[in-house]
Amino acid sequence: MQDALSDWLIGLDPGFYLVLWTGLLILLLVCLFVGFRTLARARIIAHTPTAKLRSAAQGFNEIEGTGRVIAEHPLYSPLTFTPCLWFDMKIERLESSGKNRNWVTVERRTSDALLRIDDGTDEAFVDPDHARVIPHSSRRWRERASDSDWSSTSSLGFGGKPYRYTERLLLPEQPLYVLGWLETRGHRNGGVSERDVIERRRRELLQEWKHDAAARERFDLDGDGDISPREWDWAMRLARAQARKELSEADDPRVSASNTVHLLRRPTGGEPFIISGLPQERLIRRKTRKAGAFISASLVLFVIWLIAQGIRAPF
Repeated sequence: MQDALSDWLIGLDPGFYLVLWTGLLILLLVCLFVGFRTLARARIIAHTPTAKLRSAAQGFNEIEGTGRVIAEHPLYSPLTFTPCLWFDMKIERLESSGKNRNWVTVERRTSDALLRIDDGTDEAFVDPDHARVIPHSSRRWRERASDSDWSSTSSLGFGGKPYRYTERLLLPEQPLYVLGWLETRGHRNGGVSERDVIERRRRELLQEWKHDAAARERFDLDGDGDISPREWDWAMRLARAQARKELSEADDPRVSASNTVHLLRRPTGGEPFIISGLPQERLIRRKTRKAGAFISASLVLFVIWLIAQGIRAPF
């Protein structure tokens, strides 16, 4: 086998050999980087003490508890309409061009709505923006559908184009692990203000309207089929007004004058931000195995690189 590899390497064009040698070295360095970074994340998870919300200090913390829905803003998966705390969904269509076949993404959506974690001593809201999420449930399936009904899994037919659906969910009333930045805020002390809640609800409404054909038609004032910057600005103002109206009609727990509110969010100092449906111990084992796989791959690539160097020097 080594003789065959030697003959193949010797017979390569010098320019192609240089590209192959450089690519192998880059791949080796990438595997090393990913492996040691993943190992470092596993060590951070293992060595960060689990805090209780009632007594946790402000800053980087590890919280374990149960995921809870926000009753005022229930969330459902767009594909299967499953009640959830967070979702990530992708719809792909199989395209053929001659002998080539590949999956093309038709739609990709990830929720950014707040969720709650209850650790038995208190509750905290979690902002999943920029988090590394390990879901409770992850599934992929295929169906055949026509182009007119690909967005509704309830109306999928047969004989159409092949579609592939991917759904990842965090489920309510299940164990939840969060590693992130903890802030304890209050409405009167400059914490979670009405403006914060209004702006988040405004973004949620715009996201809903963006995927609603009737809403898009409503904002298409000139009827040209496109939403112009002027029409989009009108939609943004309307969303903000509706968010203010909803806030005035309901006592939102995120804006409380009498109670403090805990918020877990992305750290600003480069620390990892993880929301996991896996318990801490399984998460550590998973990341350690992943780190070991990448470091082992880098060692194999290094051996191959040394063999290639010994057989033929780069030009």
